[in-house]
Amino acid sequence: MTGTRSWIEEAEAALRGGPARILRDVPLARRTSLGVGGPARLFLAPENPEEMAAAIGRLASAGVRFEFLGAGSNLLVADEGPSFVVLSTEALVAEPLIEKEIVRVGAGYMVPKLVKRVAAEGLSGIEFAEGIPGSVGGAVRMNAGWHEGMFGQAVAAFTAVSRQGVLEEIRTSAGTFTYRGSPGVGDRCVVAATLDLAPDDPARIADRMREYRDHRVSTQPTGARNAGCIFKNPPGDHAGRLIDATGLKGLAVGPAIVSDLHANFIINRGGATCREILRLVDAVRDAVLERSGVALEREVILWT
Repeated sequence: MTGTRSWIEEAEAALRGGPARILRDVPLARRTSLGVGGPARLFLAPENPEEMAAAIGRLASAGVRFEFLGAGSNLLVADEGPSFVVLSTEALVAEPLIEKEIVRVGAGYMVPKLVKRVAAEGLSGIEFAEGIPGSVGGAVRMNAGWHEGMFGQAVAAFTAVSRQGVLEEIRTSAGTFTYRGSPGVGDRCVVAATLDLAPDDPARIADRMREYRDHRVSTQPTGARNAGCIFKNPPGDHAGRLIDATGLKGLAVGPAIVSDLHANFIINRGGATCREILRLVDAVRDAVLERSGVALEREVILWT
């Protein structure tokens, strides 16, 4: 940035005349599953990949910081709001294009809705994700998963925009995805994904989805405000088991509490702040480290 202008003024100047509409002071607590966080001072929701690329290119050329927002299901936002432009994929929600086993879908399309849509077509491969409350773009970027299933296993290619504003079509390979990560995506913004699924009897797919759903409801606080698993599982173990073994279920800081149902979930009982949740996260990590010697790595992303 140049002169004495704030980052907001720099961003507004860079985006002026661009195709995407600029929104101001957009509450992010409403756009995160935890329900915490201050407003985005500048917020854009481009309606197609080309608009996203144009906005990113303008911001990058001006040296203005920006980050990408999906469904906000794995996100913790500072109480003051983020100090950068927020680019949302929420408008990239066109209905999936299905050709035999190949499915092309926008990054803003919600994962549970996609699972039901392809299951009705007799396509299998992502039914484990029926309860993951995220968007397709976020599922690709985080390689979202549950038990034996990982979203990246079904991704044949994805369209992304580099942080310089270049649209790219990328075929996946063995190194594209890792546990809860995607080195092949890097810091790009995913705007669409191509899935390669397998044909199967819709009734059998529905049965598997029901089994996953029943298990999830019985083991996770699905009806409460949360961000999914707070910590990544350490090699050869489970973060939830380590937290539970430390006796931390029910530990609370204000309205933020460690779930009694699954110890790797923190619930916002209503009105929790980002500071309170972070204090609870730190308390859990410190207690597990002291008891077991394992340093848990946070899975949830923090915006400041």
